[in-house]
This record gives sequence, C-alpha cells and structure tokens, in this order.
Amino acid sequence: MADTLTVVTERTGMVTDHQAAGVSVVLMAPWQIILVRALRVYLQTLVGLLTALGTGAAATVGVSLSVGDFWHLLLASASIAVAPSVMSVLLNTIELLAKIDATNPQLRG
Repeated sequence: MADTLTVVTERTGMVTDHQAAGVSVVLMAPWQIILVRALRVYLQTLVGLLTALGTGAAATVGVSLSVGDFWHLLLASASIAVAPSVMSVLLNTIELLAKIDATNPQLRG
C-alpha cells in the first residue's frame, strides 16, 4: 500500500480525481501557509541553536554564548531564532504578492 501524498494549496478548485487516489488535498489560506512556514523555520532554528550551542559545537567555529544553565541557553536561542522566522514571513509575503501580481494585472494600477 502506497503512502498518501498530501498537497497544501490555497486554490479552492483543487480536487482529487479517480486517477490520483493516493493524493490528499488540504486547503489553507495563504496567511496560514505563511504562518506554518515561519513556525517551521523558528522551530528548526531553535533546535539547531540548542544543539550547536548546548554541545559546544558552535565554539569550534568561534561562536559562543556565555550562559550558565539550560534555561538561559533556551531563552538566548529562542530570541535568536526569531530573526530567521521574520525573514521567512517577509519572503513568503513577497512570494504571495508576486502571485497576486501575476494573476491580477489590473491591480498594478
């Protein structure tokens, strides 16, 4: 039995037909897709920073945070991880605006 392929889209006209029995279509608003992507980037960055800083691997390349315990390491990593997720929101918003511009040339005004 094959795994089901899940496709996330903002287009309401997307439906599965009988030929694509292993495809599941999930409709999400564009802002939800942007939020999910930003949250994924935040969590991946947070885990990466905790791993690199907590094990001392970051010190081998000259990056070090002087924190005494895990709680302070978690707070420092959580605050540093905000920047990549903000960049993700900005980049995905630009992508969304480019799609709107391409599909609605009358809005260029």
